[in-house]
Amino acid sequence: MRNKTILFLGLTLLLFACGNAPKPEPEAHNTPEEPAFQVTVNDAIQILSDSIAMDSTSAHLYLNRAKAYFANEQVGQSMVDINKSLQLDPNNIETYLLLADVYYALGDKDNIASTLNRAVEINSLDARPLVKLAELNLLQQNFNLAIGYVDKALGLSSYNPRAYFVKGMCYMAAKQDTVNALKNFQLASEQDANFYDPVEQISRIYAVQQPPYALDYLRKAQRQFPDFPTARYELALYLQSHGEPEEALLHYDTLLIQRPDDYIVLFNKGYVNYVYLEDNQTALDYFNLALSANPNYLDAKYNKGRVLEQMGDYTQAMGVYKEVLKARPDYQLAIDAINRVQNQENE
Repeated sequence: MRNKTILFLGLTLLLFACGNAPKPEPEAHNTPEEPAFQVTVNDAIQILSDSIAMDSTSAHLYLNRAKAYFANEQVGQSMVDINKSLQLDPNNIETYLLLADVYYALGDKDNIASTLNRAVEINSLDARPLVKLAELNLLQQNFNLAIGYVDKALGLSSYNPRAYFVKGMCYMAAKQDTVNALKNFQLASEQDANFYDPVEQISRIYAVQQPPYALDYLRKAQRQFPDFPTARYELALYLQSHGEPEEALLHYDTLLIQRPDDYIVLFNKGYVNYVYLEDNQTALDYFNLALSANPNYLDAKYNKGRVLEQMGDYTQAMGVYKEVLKARPDYQLAIDAINRVQNQENE
């Protein structure tokens, strides 16, 4: 469970993601301004529990502990504290916003809209529940309704980077209207220079529609967000398919320093070596590493078979292809490969 306080859009972004890679979180890092001692979530829960023991009538304390529990993936305990907080203060909009996130984590989508609508009733001038209602309707593919909620939020204040981002996603999802999507993503990015998601979407639009500008923008995004693995991954992915495989490998190496068992990056290194550099043995090594990290990653297994076939080891290749089909009988590339290998063996 990631980015707990930002409802729904982690899932929505998967609709537009390149490849099968889950979106990585930013790596934690220290800056000179940060204290050497960092309070963990568990520490925060204990501190809040001690405070509640001294003052059990504070809705604020229960709400903060609910947030800490939620951040620690203790959803049940979070719900208990939310209910206690609402008993003590039934009109705190912050509590309803968190409750909507908890309902989503529990898969209880029926209660999300009513919870957010209650937040709107409490404070009709707060844009946050409107934006979350827009996100919910975006996921449910009610695009016009989603845009309506965004426009209501922007009617309260034209400064709302998340609202512009959601609106951009609506244009992308509803009609593949990249012109209006790009306009809203750029507004979101301009309003919040630390907001990575619109930058990611702009990069993807440029990569497809404006290749002359794509590489410069991707490099800029990676420099702007050096601790976001996704920014480096998007750059590497573009480089490998646009004639710079060696530079792509350097970026993948940096990502593997951060996450040595990232099976998507390991697979990509294998793919670059196989397709672009024609180094079959190195490619095979990386496909095997990807499968060690995730034995169920069928794309790595299939491509391992392709390398073995390329190396002339038809027996092993056939065995690998059969393993792919055993896991997924409709994997057409493996079906075609088996037919191809059988024809080669019969010649």
